[in-house]
Amino acid sequence: MSDVPGPSSVPKLSLTKPAENYCRLCQLIMTVCSDLFRDILSRHIQPANLRRELDINKNTLLRALKIHVHKKLLFPQSGGQSLSAKDMDLTILYALLRNICGIPSHQNGWGNTPNTGDITLAACIERIREQKNAIASHSNIGEIDDIRFQDIWMKLQTDIVNIEKELIGGDMYERAVKVLFSCELTPKKAQESAGDFSRLHGINDFL
Repeated sequence: MSDVPGPSSVPKLSLTKPAENYCRLCQLIMTVCSDLFRDILSRHIQPANLRRELDINKNTLLRALKIHVHKKLLFPQSGGQSLSAKDMDLTILYALLRNICGIPSHQNGWGNTPNTGDITLAACIERIREQKNAIASHSNIGEIDDIRFQDIWMKLQTDIVNIEKELIGGDMYERAVKVLFSCELTPKKAQESAGDFSRLHGINDFL
């Protein structure tokens, strides 16, 4: 008899619901939230002027950014290279929005938890950052239970919608959130998204 196992002996990849929750939130941060932050950035700094604004505010940004690779991305040793917001993750984008875009801080100040009911642009940006950190705190096990998932998802959705209504108009981001909430998440895609999130956002990397 052959020692080669048949197809039925190959284990199928599957996701537990908590693992799916974690991966779905990772996708929400890396796609919808990051694109939203890029949109905010482009409305305060024209893409053609981004390199100049980065160089003008170099010292401020070097102090604000905690990770060497982020500093290297914004200010490569060769200098003067073109840079697009598409090259930046949410952590870098948050630093730019906070430090060089002239967005007024919320009542409790940048870096602090906004008051409940505060829907200013800064407050919504801040809460998205905080929820990103909440997701990252689960990266060691890669799972988030349903109750925690629903709480984080609804908070992110609320702030995404508030920013879109106030700053952009339309419902493109709101529709994207709804699609991501219910779309099929294959084990392969989930594994890739969770891995990308972990590599980009270590727990101690957040501002």
